[in-house]
Amino acid sequence: MGIIQQYLRIDQSTLLRYLDNSQLLEDDLFSTSNSEKTNLLDIGKSWDGLFYVVTGEPLNNYKIVPPPLQWLIFGPNILDVEQDMGYGPAKYLTSSQTEELLEAVNDISESSLSDRFDAEKMNEEGVYPEFWEDPEALNYLIQEFRKLKEFLQLAVAENQAVITFLC
Repeated sequence: MGIIQQYLRIDQSTLLRYLDNSQLLEDDLFSTSNSEKTNLLDIGKSWDGLFYVVTGEPLNNYKIVPPPLQWLIFGPNILDVEQDMGYGPAKYLTSSQTEELLEAVNDISESSLSDRFDAEKMNEEGVYPEFWEDPEALNYLIQEFRKLKEFLQLAVAENQAVITFLC
């Protein structure tokens, strides 16, 4: 199946509940099917490639990318260091951090994504899932970028925090 990235939009009171008891996040996520959750975004396996074409860096260099773009995949705050969502703990952005990220994402043009897309270099850098020579790879990344941008716009419009996790 592979490693996928998911984002969850939540209100402030839900964030406080999850911070108080992170098990509630898992309970809420697994209590209904993902297709029923309108506040959940699954960008599939695009996460590493998306980070690369947005920032120009592979995700393993995320710490050198200045915030807020640094938060594109891994939010800046850990929900619960002991919790494992599949590939580490869930992280989150507060509603104001979500707004900062959206502002930065809004400054990224789709043509700049195309300019940074280099299948050979991405495969050399080990950008997951290393299928970037596929003729549809760039279109896939652009589609997922659009979905993420729309998701962030909804979160900001509703003053929501965002939880991020790999699973």
